[in-house]
Amino acid sequence: MSLDPNYKAIFVILNDIESHELIQFNKEYLDEEYFENFIEFENAFSHSIVEVFRKLDTFQTNHEEIVIFAVYSELSFINLHLEVMKKFLKIIINTSKIKGGFDNNTTLEQMIKRICNKMQYPEKLKKSIKGLFLVDFAEAVSHQEYRIYKNGSLVIYPNDEKMKKILTIDDLINNASQVTTMFDAMLDWSDGKQKTDRKVKVDGKTKGLLKIVKDLIEQIESLDKKLDGLS
Repeated sequence: MSLDPNYKAIFVILNDIESHELIQFNKEYLDEEYFENFIEFENAFSHSIVEVFRKLDTFQTNHEEIVIFAVYSELSFINLHLEVMKKFLKIIINTSKIKGGFDNNTTLEQMIKRICNKMQYPEKLKKSIKGLFLVDFAEAVSHQEYRIYKNGSLVIYPNDEKMKKILTIDDLINNASQVTTMFDAMLDWSDGKQKTDRKVKVDGKTKGLLKIVKDLIEQIESLDKKLDGLS
């Protein structure tokens, strides 16, 4: 199977940055224990969340609350990956060659913008890279510009008609798969290897989670209709 496009995109970007002699090890941003702990968390979360949903009937929690929990769990999982990728970029990029540089307060949006400007990428490519790193999502979460609804949707920038975007649970699970693959690519790149037979990260467990949450949403919608009919 060919490489996942998100995995390939990270390698292309990092190799391009390296070819422009912008790679430098910045020890002050490295925290090995943090990365080791994150990888342990990632593995534990990925393997356990489906099991949690499979045991829903044993919980004293209604389905609407579980759907909200699922959305928030995916939101947090995605956001944590964006944060760790931001940390990774700060470790490997020579900030003295980037206009504006990076520091502890530099946001992901600022980093991506400054890197793209330094690389003199065309606007279309800049937009694609911004989308790859889910910059709008990261900014919305960072500034609490989002709403979580019981139907399984997450709305970012709800008060801005231009920026507003509705994300379904399908979208969130796909985004979680995307950032996991991107982070894997960063680790492989830093190890000097590229997996040439990498499968897309939507495995049986991810599909299982999607089906469980979809079933919950359908049950909630059905209940809502019945209640509307009685009112």
